[in-house]
Amino acid sequence: MSAFLGPIHHWLFKKIQLFEELEKDILTALSNEASKELIHQLSDTIQEKYGHFIPQEPLEKLIDTDNIHGWLQRQISIVETRQAAMIKILLDKFGKEALKTIENVYEEQGKQLGLEAFEEKKVSNATFLYKELNNYLLEGMPCDNANNVIDAQEEKVQWQITNCLHRPYWEHVGMEAETMYHLRFIWIKAFIEHANPNYTYIVDNTTSTQTSMHYIQLK
Repeated sequence: MSAFLGPIHHWLFKKIQLFEELEKDILTALSNEASKELIHQLSDTIQEKYGHFIPQEPLEKLIDTDNIHGWLQRQISIVETRQAAMIKILLDKFGKEALKTIENVYEEQGKQLGLEAFEEKKVSNATFLYKELNNYLLEGMPCDNANNVIDAQEEKVQWQITNCLHRPYWEHVGMEAETMYHLRFIWIKAFIEHANPNYTYIVDNTTSTQTSMHYIQLK
């Protein structure tokens, strides 16, 4: 990654912000008259422990220009760990009701961003869909190369996760990674099917683990 602030850094920062928006949307969705104060307290506690939300400022005003790569990596670590911790505490306190809400938030963001890609990019095939997916979905630093594309054709893209970057964050807070894989599946499926309704997203097992095979393919 370049040592000077450029388009790739803004591209990555946008994905970090989108991931953080998931957490904010989850908190908003679970807040009602009875739980609003408790949710606010939980969020404050988690932010104090794992890091605060990113200020709504341009990247140029936030980033350490002497350590661009390190700053961005740090933000990824913060947002991933904090969201895992927040989901864990919400599930511990509210159970299945919270999980359903979290699933809905993930699905809605995937849907809306998929529609954005549909309207702005006119994604016409599986390879284009895979490229656009990676313009929205947080998957570590560009140099991490977490996915290995095995087959890339217009009708189908097949890939395998060679290095799951997310599991360590979830395990760090005592959360089972299967929930994370489940939520990511919901998000990706919603994104793909709204970016191009002719295509869908399939994983070769229900847990979407590191050894699973992933497909974007025609329905």
